[in-house]
Amino acid sequence: MTSATADPGSPGRSRGGTSVDRFFAVSLLLLLGTSFVTLASTGKLDIISVALVFIALGVRLWGYSSGRNLQISSRAVTRLAILYIPFFILDFLYLSAGATPLESMLNTTVHLVLFAAVTKFFSAVTRRDYAYLAALSLLMVLATAVLTVNATFLVFLTLYVLFAISTLISYEIKRSLETSRRSASAQPRTPDGRPGIERALIRAGAGLGLVTLATASLFFFVIPRYRSGYLTGLGTRPENITGFSGSVILGDVSRIMRSGTVVFRVLPEDNFRNYSTVKWRGVALDSFDGGHWYNDNTKQTAVQSAADDRFIIPRESAAATRPEKTLRYKVLLSPISTDVLFAASRARLISGRMRLLTLDETDSLHDTRYGFSSFQYEVVSQIGLPSPSVLRAASDIYPAQIRMLYLRLPPALDPRIKALADKVTSPAVNSYDRAVQIRNYLRDNFVYTLEEQPVDRSDPLGDFLFTSRKGDCEYFASAMAIMLRTIGIPARLVNGFQRGSYNPFGKDFVVRAHDAHSWVEVYFVGYGWIPFDPTPPDPNPVVASRLDDYVDALTLFWSEWIVNYDFSHQLRLATEVEAQSHELQNDVSRHFHRLRTQMAGLALKLEGGLVAHKFLLLLVLLGSAAGGMVAGGDWNLQELKFIWSLRFLRSDQPLTADDVTFSYRRFMKILRGHGYRKLPSETPEEFARRLRPPLLRGTAQQFTRIYNAARYGGQRPSLPVLKGMLNRISAASGQASCEAVASKEWTSRHPQGKPVP
Repeated sequence: MTSATADPGSPGRSRGGTSVDRFFAVSLLLLLGTSFVTLASTGKLDIISVALVFIALGVRLWGYSSGRNLQISSRAVTRLAILYIPFFILDFLYLSAGATPLESMLNTTVHLVLFAAVTKFFSAVTRRDYAYLAALSLLMVLATAVLTVNATFLVFLTLYVLFAISTLISYEIKRSLETSRRSASAQPRTPDGRPGIERALIRAGAGLGLVTLATASLFFFVIPRYRSGYLTGLGTRPENITGFSGSVILGDVSRIMRSGTVVFRVLPEDNFRNYSTVKWRGVALDSFDGGHWYNDNTKQTAVQSAADDRFIIPRESAAATRPEKTLRYKVLLSPISTDVLFAASRARLISGRMRLLTLDETDSLHDTRYGFSSFQYEVVSQIGLPSPSVLRAASDIYPAQIRMLYLRLPPALDPRIKALADKVTSPAVNSYDRAVQIRNYLRDNFVYTLEEQPVDRSDPLGDFLFTSRKGDCEYFASAMAIMLRTIGIPARLVNGFQRGSYNPFGKDFVVRAHDAHSWVEVYFVGYGWIPFDPTPPDPNPVVASRLDDYVDALTLFWSEWIVNYDFSHQLRLATEVEAQSHELQNDVSRHFHRLRTQMAGLALKLEGGLVAHKFLLLLVLLGSAAGGMVAGGDWNLQELKFIWSLRFLRSDQPLTADDVTFSYRRFMKILRGHGYRKLPSETPEEFARRLRPPLLRGTAQQFTRIYNAARYGGQRPSLPVLKGMLNRISAASGQASCEAVASKEWTSRHPQGKPVP
């Protein structure tokens, strides 16, 4: 265990410590602050706790920036801990009381962790204190993981990992400096080196953090998880969604329509344009007493599981006459306070980890053992509807069970409602046209609004139809259903959701609370229940912004690939990676094939062009060869210009210093060609005096004097002078070479004699 000795570089003394001490103090504070902000983002903390901890963090940060020592003594910490014991009991029994003792204990423990964190980061002076602070910050992050499954947790967790790594790195450097045997003067106690050291620590912490996150992500997607255990749904408090139970008061749906909370998301497996007219059916209600709708028969039938959590929904007998139109999609349901499952029209197949799927008398689906936590299920729905001409020919003779249940009216129904229904439907001659007439009448003559209207509670429906003429979708649907019943057409109310807004980034439909909706289902003999929507369009629709789409896409990724990531997701990910790799390989092969074809065509065109311009090609090759010779030698353009002038020009203009230098190079080249080489240690004068033949030596000395005078004396000889001397030197050196060769041959023939002078 780490010793509890006082740390001379503690955060409370960071102003006088090293740059590593200061970086460690700030990193530790940011680590604690991030963990608390992560916990506060769940919305599960009371406002008093959040405010107090934020104030404490602000005061501590002000102490670091101003250099004030805000440490509290260990004796004061002990007294505070003793005083907190009775407060802990009071907090558990009254202040943090939850729905269950386990939830109360969790809330009380969170308060205890916050108290310990605040006291510790005002009193930390030992290495053990730093370890306690790091452990407390980790506890806050773990508590957040229990209390929420929100996507913002991913952002804060990333920051927490980065700050944790920077804290650990700086602490290790700090500890090594304190325990090393270096002299105190070797430590950077002046602030001159702080910026560089702190920047290096930031880069090291950020780099190591990113590598850690990348490695953790790899393991995350390699190892599947299974969401089970005691704490699975503890922190996911369900959203209170009204209007989806067996009894609904008029106006219940409008209360949730003022909220933008995401209720569920739908991921279509086919083209999203096929969902243009889809509504997500929730619960249907068959009875109305004048003030609220309810189901008279609450019996539910269990749906037998086929295999692998697959439930085949019994098909309605009348549905066989409908045209086939299938939708396949996945629903990601948020924690809500209802056991109703939402699906498009008639669900045929549902797959998911549902404990018990049931079907009530109105064909509504329920997961009766739903734990009020987020989960997902896949649906295959049949949404095909008969054509209007077919429905117009449907019989008006309804089964007795349908008439008995879906033609019932409230005992004190306003008689004006039936008179209005008769008047509106008088031009129609069949049930379908009558339903269309009532639907159009309500759409065209009434105003849709979510604002509270003064309603006569004794007769809310009559007040809507004949007085206010304003209301929400529930009033429109109730009015149509009751008006149809007064003229002998079976109808019922349905509560669910509109399609929602399509997010092009997440490629899903985001269904929020303000998408809640009510409509009507009308019964047609031989075809079953057909939906009708009498509500006019919302004059002030809520449109999601681009930022909302980005946030929703991030939330969808979090829910789909983090919270619900299991073996099926792993298989899906592997399949998608394999498909994309094959697609990438095919694209690369196509590109190479196209490039090879293009290069072959270009080669043919080039060959034809070369054959047609052979003379031009020859000139290009000669020019290239000449350029290569020039580039490979020691020449440059000025020297080539001088050689050209030396051979072909007759001008008397004085030469430049560079031209004189080039002439000396020409002089040296002539002599090298006849076997005379200048030593590196020789001066031009010494080299000229060393030449043996008198004629050559004299001419070379004269040329050397002209060269030195031009090079170092500023004189400018003319081109003909140098040209004549170079010619004489070339002739003299050639003659000397011939005489040397002749002397050598005579000596080899007359080894005992002497040559004739």
